[in-house]
Amino acid sequence: MYLEELTTSQAKKVLNDNAIIVIPIGSIEQHGNQCALGTDYIIPRYLGEQISHMEKVVILPAIPYGVCPYHLNFAGSIDIGYEGLKVVLEGITRSLMKHGAKRFLILNGHGGNSPAIEKVALEVYQKGGVCALIDWWSLVAKLDSKFVGGHGDILETSAMMAIDEKYVDLSLAEDITPINPTEKLKASYIQAVSFNGGIVKIPRNTEEIAPQGWFGPISPKESSVEFGREALKCAAEFIEEFIEEYKKMELR
Repeated sequence: MYLEELTTSQAKKVLNDNAIIVIPIGSIEQHGNQCALGTDYIIPRYLGEQISHMEKVVILPAIPYGVCPYHLNFAGSIDIGYEGLKVVLEGITRSLMKHGAKRFLILNGHGGNSPAIEKVALEVYQKGGVCALIDWWSLVAKLDSKFVGGHGDILETSAMMAIDEKYVDLSLAEDITPINPTEKLKASYIQAVSFNGGIVKIPRNTEEIAPQGWFGPISPKESSVEFGREALKCAAEFIEEFIEEYKKMELR
């Protein structure tokens, strides 16, 4: 069920009935020239829709904005900052806990959001509730190595094609030309380099290491609806199984 479709009397009953409150969250930011700015929240929103039939599961409207200061030199990207996101999540969880909610699940589509989410999740726990966090792209990569991806590469682009092909224009996809900071510091992700077999984070603006905006092991040019459907199905099935077990978790 969806919170926005309930009346206040219906919500009162549901929230006091040990419901799982699902919060899809992402970001408005560039994902290469070929993929929509809303990728990071559209995918979690879709995954929320896939579990909306479950008993005692309440899906909240997706939060589209997140923490992405390193993408701001790309047109259309919006950053509300760590504190901004933290305040929004605190307001949502505090409000719903006032009316009986104690179990939350955040479906996240953007890594930059994680510090704010984890801080709020701990606050929920300290108030007597519990809040789980699933980063969908990391989840599917753990479940099947063929889904190991990056930012705006084959994984996210394919997922968006599977949700709706209008979100992707593969004719705009470019080959990656990563910029290595030094001869031995090799670009390994948009804010990280590899050196002597290890990975070191060096936070910088995205275009300084990935001028095409995307980064990953496989080009978005290889994206397909079929690959996206498979990844999304993998994530949705896991999330549904997790929720059934999550319901059994005892609270303090």
